[in-house]
Amino acid sequence: MPDQPMPASGGANNPRNNPRNHRKPVRRHDGAAPSAAGAAAAGGVPPTPDAARVAPGQDAAAQEAAARAAYEQYAAATAQPHPAAPAQTHPSGPVPPQYGSRYQQQGGYAGYAQSAAGNPRVMPAHKVGAPAAPYADFDRYKKKGNKKKAGIISLVLVAVLLVGGGVGAYLYLNPPTFNVTVNGMTRTVNQGTTTADIVADGVVSPKAGNLVAVDGEVLEEGSGTPFGGTVNGNEITDTNMALHKGDTVQIVDGSDITEDYDTETVETAPGQAELGQGAIHVYIPGEAGQTEKRTGKVSGKTVEEVVKPVQNNVYLQYDANPGDEKVVALTFDDGPWATTSELLDVLKEYDVKATFFTIGEQIADQPNTMKQMAEAGHQIATHSWDHAAGSGRGVDMTRMSTEEQIAEVQKGQQAITDATGQEASKVFRSPGGNYHDEIIWTLQPYVTAEIGWNVDTEDWRRPGVDAIVQRIESVKSGDIVLMHDGGGPRTQTIEALKIALPYLKEQGFKFVTIDELMAYDDVKAIAQSLEEGQQAQ
Repeated sequence: MPDQPMPASGGANNPRNNPRNHRKPVRRHDGAAPSAAGAAAAGGVPPTPDAARVAPGQDAAAQEAAARAAYEQYAAATAQPHPAAPAQTHPSGPVPPQYGSRYQQQGGYAGYAQSAAGNPRVMPAHKVGAPAAPYADFDRYKKKGNKKKAGIISLVLVAVLLVGGGVGAYLYLNPPTFNVTVNGMTRTVNQGTTTADIVADGVVSPKAGNLVAVDGEVLEEGSGTPFGGTVNGNEITDTNMALHKGDTVQIVDGSDITEDYDTETVETAPGQAELGQGAIHVYIPGEAGQTEKRTGKVSGKTVEEVVKPVQNNVYLQYDANPGDEKVVALTFDDGPWATTSELLDVLKEYDVKATFFTIGEQIADQPNTMKQMAEAGHQIATHSWDHAAGSGRGVDMTRMSTEEQIAEVQKGQQAITDATGQEASKVFRSPGGNYHDEIIWTLQPYVTAEIGWNVDTEDWRRPGVDAIVQRIESVKSGDIVLMHDGGGPRTQTIEALKIALPYLKEQGFKFVTIDELMAYDDVKAIAQSLEEGQQAQ
């Protein structure tokens, strides 16, 4: 702080009022002490208490001025530069080395006025240039403070803008009120309004549905759903879902609700149906149906509803339809026989595949023939065990008992498996073609189809080679041809094949097995079409 006049004080701690001699300050740096001669030469004499005294009656200011003048004379005479301190410069000229505190170096109060020389706390007075103002660097702190304040203000403004923008965006997307379209009319609603509120406020007045019995009788009016409709084309599933700006709402009357009920499921066994006509007789397995019995808990009424329609077992008779292809299936009954091997050689020569319906009890006598038949890729199926001998009179299995009918088929299939090591085909040809009435359903679990014929060569009569050839060459695409490789000498049949097979191949016919012929048709579609035709009648 700047030098100020010391107020007059009578305190003992004030140097001006303390008559004790104070020690001369001790130098803090090495250097030669000023000699008395030096001080005298400089015109300075150490102040004494007597020299600092003034005449009685002088005021305090005069006393202070006299004391300061005496000490400054002494200090100027005894001041020595610091030996290691470099000379300092100042705009007004060189500045001598300075000691003491920063306050003393900047020209502050030089020390207490002493009534006696030698006060160690006093810095020797010296003259300096223009003293620095006590707050000369205030602007530096002021600028830093201003920058800090500006940064804080900027952050506050950014935060205010962000909060304001977020609030504005939220209000834009979620306005407190907005317009919706209800049944073609524009309505202003509040945020959080639901379709239930629309109805409760009377904007629209739909009629609630009813509670109905299991048979449809109304039990309680208005106890159904209160209303229905859509929001933006989507069905209303939650009436408490809030609407949004611009929604299109369509409110309609509520729907009926059926009373709670107990359920009992009853299965219906499939029936039996015979459909169509043709040489192929195929089984289409049926499926049991399901009927649900419902008994209302409020009304006590019971109703029945078919939940799964029954599908009957179908015995479908049809002729193969190979489309644009020219195919024919050759079949041979009553083997194996002694001449069967020769017949197999002819088929191999012309690359023809056929189907053989064998007699089970004859297979054991022709093991090599059966092996040759299987290795050539022919289809092998049963024609019964013994051609319906016994009660079947050798030709008609329908005369046999149920057990005998089943045994004829199962024993014949097993004989094929034993001889070839392969599973027997599940198609079957009944002796004499007698297959009707109960035997159809008796043998359904054991065979997939019963095979008839479109062309009967009657070769079993041995009518002559030409007659047999004529009948073979009369076939149409999709036909099944009946011939025999057993039951007697079949040389006429073999010779007829040597003539007819090359001819049919020249006509573009392809020879297929029964399984391959059946693969051309969708039997389920055929059966469905026939059933629909019967229902329409």
